[in-house]
Amino acid sequence: MRIVTISRLVGSYADVIAATVARRMGLELVGRDQVHNMAQSCDSEYSRACSLYETEHGPGFFERIFFDRPSYTSLFESLTYEKASQGDVIIVGRGAQVILKDIPGVFSCRVVAPFSIRVERVMERYRFDRDEAEDFVRKYDHERESLIRSIFRSDPNEWSLYDVIINTAHYSSGDASDVVIEAIEKIQKSYDDDKLKEKLKNMSIAKRIETTIRRKLSSSVARNLEIKMERGGVVTISGKIGDRRDRDKAEKIAGQYPGVTQVINELKVTEIAFGF
Repeated sequence: MRIVTISRLVGSYADVIAATVARRMGLELVGRDQVHNMAQSCDSEYSRACSLYETEHGPGFFERIFFDRPSYTSLFESLTYEKASQGDVIIVGRGAQVILKDIPGVFSCRVVAPFSIRVERVMERYRFDRDEAEDFVRKYDHERESLIRSIFRSDPNEWSLYDVIINTAHYSSGDASDVVIEAIEKIQKSYDDDKLKEKLKNMSIAKRIETTIRRKLSSSVARNLEIKMERGGVVTISGKIGDRRDRDKAEKIAGQYPGVTQVINELKVTEIAFGF
């Protein structure tokens, strides 16, 4: 089973490369719109929030959604694990290279190109003048990088996140696709497909539970908790929380989630008293 993530700079040919690799290798292509539609179809609160932004277009849409409701980070992480568990998939953008960085067998690629070349490509594609194209590229670069840094606490330029970083300054999209396909085919496989699928499904459910807790207790209260789910429906809650009542509420919410058989509550209470 293949699990591929592609991170990119605007104007780097990454979207074309991802589509080409998916078609030639028989993989499902999951881009921004597909993940967005998945979230809307499975989460009514997210769907309602999207209606507030239904006239928004461009790179700022998802960034505003994420910053408006931090619990959506957990939702999108859950959906990423869910899609990855199905195998034979290419996930483009949305921080997938960070979410799946510790999963064995995941191939992560970043597609880049120099700023000047990307500006030329944007000018050609959108019929922008040079100033418009430069502003467009700078805005996209800034917002994508800010999203990864602020939401996932990671630097998308960190080379260790990737198995291959390809600079398309001197490659056509077709030649770059050849390079990526060969690299994917040569990656060493040291995992069991069934065990990996089970692990990813459990991670997906854990993030759904985390989403629920963050909403019911508020993201600020539940910001520093982490959920892990193991075989047999055993859930462990760890991290820090403000008071004992919220600690008990988090345990109760987790225990009511479908499929959970046991909750191990390792949350540490960090009550702070204010006085004069």
